[in-house]
Amino acid sequence: MGNYSHGVGTPSLTSYDRLRVRSQLTNLQRSLAEEVLSPESTASLELQLSALVIAFAILNPLEDVTEWDIDRFSEPMKNVTDKAKYFPYPQWGQISDPATVLDVHHRVLAWYLPGIMPLARVEHLNKIHLPLKDSLADGSEIFGHGRLMNSPATFQQAHTRLEDGVYQSSSLRKGVVRQWLQDISYAEEFWNKIAEVVLPDLAQVGKDAISVKGD
Repeated sequence: MGNYSHGVGTPSLTSYDRLRVRSQLTNLQRSLAEEVLSPESTASLELQLSALVIAFAILNPLEDVTEWDIDRFSEPMKNVTDKAKYFPYPQWGQISDPATVLDVHHRVLAWYLPGIMPLARVEHLNKIHLPLKDSLADGSEIFGHGRLMNSPATFQQAHTRLEDGVYQSSSLRKGVVRQWLQDISYAEEFWNKIAEVVLPDLAQVGKDAISVKGD
């Protein structure tokens, strides 16, 4: 079934492996369509779904879309404002199935994980966010694509130096926001587990940052 370890994939895969996981994934999606999901916790079927989506992505590597070397791309380039001149934009084409994008050394550059959460769970999470509408700048009741960002990175953009501290948003003092954080905590734990699998280095950086904040 091929090998995968810490962001490195190997192309020793077979069509049978993909077909087997696709069949399991399809059957599980049908079962989840009939499942009534709890709005307060993640079901075991959802964990199985995420595992199968990740497995399918590993079994479906896209190796011909870019010739990037991730080590060279991460190296600083003096007086260069746009690396696209030296690293042409990948030719993605149309991607409909879960997949991984690999560099020239078969290391994962990007993950594409459509359907890793069932639609019913997405709807639950959307409802959890609705009470926040009065706490947002424009007071919008409907959150469109890109309107709501849960990542703390957007708040920390202006604090990128090593000597900069970790700051908390003043909105966290609001009761409705604290309730939202409590309601969404189970989903955050679920997302963190996914990150530990597909982005282990980034997940560790997050753990280290939280540890420093705690100290």
